[in-house]
Amino acid sequence: MLHWLTSLISKPLRRDPARQRQVDQETSRLALYHFPLCPFCIKVNRVIRKLNLKIEQRNAASDPNWADELQQFGGKLQTPCLKIEQQDGDRWLYESDDIIRYLRQRFATSQDLSKDHIA
Repeated sequence: MLHWLTSLISKPLRRDPARQRQVDQETSRLALYHFPLCPFCIKVNRVIRKLNLKIEQRNAASDPNWADELQQFGGKLQTPCLKIEQQDGDRWLYESDDIIRYLRQRFATSQDLSKDHIA
């Protein structure tokens, strides 16, 4: 319930439409493996909403295929995990603080932040 309430209060970052399209294109190479009730996953998803990112959500609790993929390619069945598709191979980023740091460094740049919307 608290998660739902805080998501209503927190306004997402506003970007210029052209920049938002660019960010959407960049986030199409990301996927978040999560368990819905995991507090660390909720923490990451709050930042995703705040930064106005469209990241594919892969529920490893309800879809055994996502759980298998996470175990096989990521190396462990732990959430949250951000899969980052790169030219030289996929990167699997675990730990909520590391994921949040990556997202903020990558998508909360000076061109993304306005005076009234700081992530």
